[in-house]
Formats: sequence, structure tokens, C-alpha cells
Amino acid sequence: MQVSPVSATSIATAASPRPMTAVQALAAWKLNSHLKVSIADTAENISANLKDLNAGQTQISQVNITNMPAKVNLTSSQAKTYANMLAKFPENTLVLNDTFEVLNSNISTLRTLNPQINKMIITPSSSTTKQMISPWDSQLWSKSINGKFEVQTHIEPTGSATNPGTTTSTTVTVVPGGSSKFVGYDDTQALAINYRGLKALDDMGMLTGIEAFKGTAINATVAESKALTDLFNKYSTEFYLNIRDTSSNISKNIDFISNSNKKIASITQIGNIKPLQITQAQNSKADKVLSKMKNAYSLVLTG
Repeated sequence: MQVSPVSATSIATAASPRPMTAVQALAAWKLNSHLKVSIADTAENISANLKDLNAGQTQISQVNITNMPAKVNLTSSQAKTYANMLAKFPENTLVLNDTFEVLNSNISTLRTLNPQINKMIITPSSSTTKQMISPWDSQLWSKSINGKFEVQTHIEPTGSATNPGTTTSTTVTVVPGGSSKFVGYDDTQALAINYRGLKALDDMGMLTGIEAFKGTAINATVAESKALTDLFNKYSTEFYLNIRDTSSNISKNIDFISNSNKKIASITQIGNIKPLQITQAQNSKADKVLSKMKNAYSLVLTG
């Protein structure tokens, strides 16, 4: 028997699922429960058939909404129930309606669906519990309406208001003023990463306060340090900064760094380390803060 070689072009490839409406997909599954489909339908039709679609969600490759900017409205409990399917939705297509307490109880799901969530409408609650959130979630909560939040910045390894999964604390070797060591926690470091979310909450009038740092230092670039300083100076918040940035950015912002000396715990040059280019006047003013430099540095005085 002669066997002919099989070429790459002769191998059949699986066809991409053709888009169906929600009703068409449900009808097709009655004939073939293993049929792979993609959904393209209005937000209203998808919402009306969400429970049945979720039953076959493993067969759905993606979901598209044909009448954007219409949104799919859900409670956060529904979001948790349908999370795997909702992750297949386009970005900014979900609106959640719920109390803060219920939204917060489903925070793990909301983090996963953050790209898909367009808005969270926080309904009035009879609870007097403070709306304490983690800075990990500031960008998520900045999508909300009717919220009043206080950011929790010092998280013990045993947990937090929103349980962000903190790691074991680590001791930073810098001892400003020779008084105490800084102990860093995941949630505190998240402030530097998520300061845009914090600023968005503050700009919308939904940030009521920032819990005191209790002697914790944040690792931040100069740009982040500026943003954090502008934001945190509005609140009774004691905080310190470990600046980590390029030689160029440190040089360009030496005036800000000098003026922030009391808040600076350490300065570390990263990347391609070069001499700092500053004026003689800046050098005199920066003398104290540059003593906090963690690696060797040199100066080029420009005038």
C-alpha cells in the first residue's frame, strides 16, 4: 500500500465559531451541546438570557454587544455567579448595582472583572460600617458612584478590610532620624502603584481620608512621589518615601527632592547610573537629602 505524505495545506483547520445571537446559540445547543459559538447580540438580549448562556459558557469563545454603548446591568452576586462567562465580555460593558457591603464581599470577583466593569452604582445602605478599602482596589472603586471611602494603608500580615492577600512584612534598612525601622506591607506599596485611582476618588469627592502610615515607607519614582505628596498632604497622614529612579529624573527634580527632605527615607539610582547634573545652589540645598543616597554618586555642577 502506498502512503502519500500529508502536507500542511492538506490539514483541515477548525473553523472559527460564527457569531450567533443569544437565542440562536441556545437553539443550536439543543441540537449539539458541544457546539462552540461566539455571541453577538444586544445588551438587553444578553441580559435576558444570561442564566441560560452561563449554563453553556464553556462552549462560548467570546461575547460582543452589538448596541454599544448599552451596558449589561447586574448585581455583584450575579457577577460572581457568571464570572467565567463575563470575563469573555469586551471591556467597559458591565454596570453593577449593589450595596458597598455586598460589592466588597465579592471583591475577588470584581478584581478579576475590573476590565469589563464600566461602573459600580453603590446603592444606599443602612449599615454604618465605614467604607474602608485597600489601595490595591482604588482604581476599581474609582468606577463607583455614591461611595465615600477611606483608604487603609497599613495592613498586618493577618489580613485587611478587603483581604488583598498580603505577604510577610519586610524590614527596610533605612532608619531616618535613627529612631525606628520602616516595615513595609503589600497594601502600603500599592499606594505608589495605584495613586491614579486614589486621585480619581479624591477628584470625585469620594475619598474621605487615608489611614496613617504608622511609620511605613513607600518605594516610588519621583513622578509617583510628587503625586503621592500632593494627594496625602490633604489628609492627616504621616508617610515616608524611598525614591527609586534614574539619575536623569533625580537631577531634573532635585528641587522637589530637597524640599521633601523630611519625607525622604532613601534615594536609589536605578538603570544606567550617571553623575547628577545640578547647580551649585541646588547642591547646597540638597546636601542633607543626598546624604540619604543608597548607592555611590557623583556630581556635575552646571552653574
